[in-house]
Amino acid sequence: MAADQAAVDPNDVCLPFIVNGGAFRGRLVRLTGTVTEILARHKDPEPVSVLLAEAMAAAVALAGGLKYTGVFTLQVQAKGPVNMLVTDVTSEGDLRGCAKFDPEAVAAEMERVRAGGKMPHLIGAGGHLAFTVDQGPDTERYQGIVELSGERLADAVHHYFRQSEQLESALKLAVAPPKAPGESWRAGALLLQRMPEEGGLKLLSRDELDDAWRTAVILMGSVKDAELLDLSLTPERLLTRLFITVGVVPLPRRPIRFKCRCSQERSERILASFPVEEVTSYAEDGKINMTCEYCRAEYVFTAAHIEDIARRHQTETEKGSPT
Repeated sequence: MAADQAAVDPNDVCLPFIVNGGAFRGRLVRLTGTVTEILARHKDPEPVSVLLAEAMAAAVALAGGLKYTGVFTLQVQAKGPVNMLVTDVTSEGDLRGCAKFDPEAVAAEMERVRAGGKMPHLIGAGGHLAFTVDQGPDTERYQGIVELSGERLADAVHHYFRQSEQLESALKLAVAPPKAPGESWRAGALLLQRMPEEGGLKLLSRDELDDAWRTAVILMGSVKDAELLDLSLTPERLLTRLFITVGVVPLPRRPIRFKCRCSQERSERILASFPVEEVTSYAEDGKINMTCEYCRAEYVFTAAHIEDIARRHQTETEKGSPT
């Protein structure tokens, strides 16, 4: 990820690191201005915004460990009050996200009395979690899917790694909504992964590596939400505080920013993909209004636009027809 340093908040960052001399690797993520801008565009109820903020922090942490040029997408589809969470981050560090939900069902679930202090079941059961890496039309798209498990998004990610038989991983997510008008949202993630043995410490036996992994996970688990989200505590200092006894090396920061890939031209291409009669049928009062699900930007097409799009579509169809 190589987002323009001048265009990002210094508190919007993914910090990769290695522990135990390279036996384990991880990413520490902090999002403030970026997540605040994205959530402000949606104006979802706070519980939904918290879930979306968690998903965005998780996506950045997971994408930070991949070598790709394109788009990494995290998607949750469920049968609960919040039926969909989608967030993606490009290899350049551009982040966006959105949620779909039933407002009445969300409100009812938040008001429901739950025994034992259990979390509200906003996502519910019976859905799935999917990770997708799309590097463009000339490459094969990778996708991993697993059934949702647990009450938290982090539980579902852990379940994915267990089911997919990939790297042993531990993930912690934390979100703090603004306490007063004008304050920013804060979201954080801490992800630790065990490297394949051939890439780990060759001086250690398997049992010693197992012990080292358990120790690193315990140290990671000691971090408090307040520490993970404390902007006065730099990510580098936090990592040192957590892992100094086992050795930690922070790597170069990767800045994150909000940027959507929608545009007038993309919207035109969507309309042009439909038959001519369908394009014209979408018009109301001679106009078509299209709203991006991610950034809420609106694109308006007048009657002249619609006629031009329909004409171009018809011409392209005729060119593609056999003679």
